[in-house]
Amino acid sequence: MIALEKAKKILDDYLLEVLPIFRRVETVPLWEAGGRVLAEDVVAGEDAPAFNRSHVDGYAFLAADSYGAAPNSPVTLTIIDTIAAGSYSLKEITPGTAMKIFTGAPLPPAADCIIKKEEIEETFTASGAAIIIKRAVGAGENISNKGEDLTSGDFLLSRGTIISSAQVEILATLGIDPVTVYARPQIGIFSTGNELVTLQNKLQHGQLRASNIYTLAEIIRRAGGSPVNLGIVRDRADDVLQAYAKADQLQLPMVISTGGTASGDFDVTKAAMEQAGSSRLFNKVAMRPGAPFVVSKKENRLLIGLSGNPGGAIVTMFIFLFPMISKLAGDNKYLSPSRGRLTGPIVRQGGLRGFFWGCCDKRGGRLYVTPFRNQFCGAIKVHLHSNCLIEVPAGKVNLLPGDDVNIWHLPCL
Repeated sequence: MIALEKAKKILDDYLLEVLPIFRRVETVPLWEAGGRVLAEDVVAGEDAPAFNRSHVDGYAFLAADSYGAAPNSPVTLTIIDTIAAGSYSLKEITPGTAMKIFTGAPLPPAADCIIKKEEIEETFTASGAAIIIKRAVGAGENISNKGEDLTSGDFLLSRGTIISSAQVEILATLGIDPVTVYARPQIGIFSTGNELVTLQNKLQHGQLRASNIYTLAEIIRRAGGSPVNLGIVRDRADDVLQAYAKADQLQLPMVISTGGTASGDFDVTKAAMEQAGSSRLFNKVAMRPGAPFVVSKKENRLLIGLSGNPGGAIVTMFIFLFPMISKLAGDNKYLSPSRGRLTGPIVRQGGLRGFFWGCCDKRGGRLYVTPFRNQFCGAIKVHLHSNCLIEVPAGKVNLLPGDDVNIWHLPCL
């Protein structure tokens, strides 16, 4: 049994070795790029807007024509053309003329200002349709200049950025499609146990549905990976070896199983790892829940065995494997630490360093955390209502309301 920090160091060192092998890039359509991780920097290859344009519906003209305009001494300008968005005018604005223009349309040649349509009066003169302006309009008014938002050569997005709506907007504006992203690492997962059945089976006495595989698969997805369902495996080393052989064929960088990692007669995962020709990195970690955490290395792949209890499997997954999968996916997600003040007691007579399910919230600038009463490693309802794990020291513990504790924020799933 090794300390949590030592186990993490072993896994981190391993990850540094295999990242160049298993971290791949691919291109995906921008339409499907949301939530993916950029695999290269993005530099603007063009200006946005690509031309001087109007950001209102109104009239374009020479600002000098409006100097001195006032309600009692208005200026009249003749309309010589109309420009809608998506079109342009070949005519040039000259003194005494104006063009009707709509939002997004390119500014006509020589024009240097735009007045909103609500601010003018329309009229007719001997020269045709005209507008009456009753105030001075400054040069540049209501004009979006070429490149004022994005300028060619601007560094905009860095490699490792998660693509959300804001990034999609930038990429779409620049016409970057498809997008180069990190590939989602494929992570194998299976559950062991003679008592397990699929979700579609009607439960017989003594049977359980294989729920762990679904829970851990979703954690893999949220870390940026793509879970590969290797199914339910019976408590026989040969059956576990078949799952490992399938993972070898698929060249999966990591295979995670739940169950069969303790020391009972039907706990065959460790024996199967040895028969598969892997070398053991560690056998147990000094923590509760999740102590029966076994990791072996076969060539450049990890064979990982987690506790069959939901709490043990999930906590271990969050603390150790969630950040590893995230890094393989080009990201850097992990459980962020902080300090919180207990609202209820935590009393324990002894045991390993523990992680309790809890719910934290901020009040008056201070973080408070409430531990749940049921910390049984087979319980699942506490996971539903928790947003953090409370770290509990090894040995006898008597923490009271008002004591400060270390907490680890769970990722929003």
